[in-house]
Amino acid sequence: MQRTEITADTPLSALFRKEHHEMLHSVIDTWRPALIGLEKEEALKMNTFFFDFDWIRPIEVYMDLIYLIINDGLFTPMSVLAHYMATHSNLSKSEATLYALLKRYKRMCNKN
Repeated sequence: MQRTEITADTPLSALFRKEHHEMLHSVIDTWRPALIGLEKEEALKMNTFFFDFDWIRPIEVYMDLIYLIINDGLFTPMSVLAHYMATHSNLSKSEATLYALLKRYKRMCNKN
């Protein structure tokens, strides 16, 4: 998947392997209480992730994504996920910051 293929309507699930969609569905369901305005939307069709950071810490979201990544769930390069989250969430407006944090947390998890 190239960046040009990501649109406002692209669901997060498009970036993950189909055999990991059940795991992704579970992760998104754990985020659900902290998501603003998306209570009834089907998890694998969701394309925006605006978090209420009074309910969830950003590191929890990053670590959930890292868990999927280190379990070989990510279909695209991590840079594409960083771009996606920068444009489809409020984790960070900076794609570079998102990518750097994903790399750092992945490296930390791989050491264990």
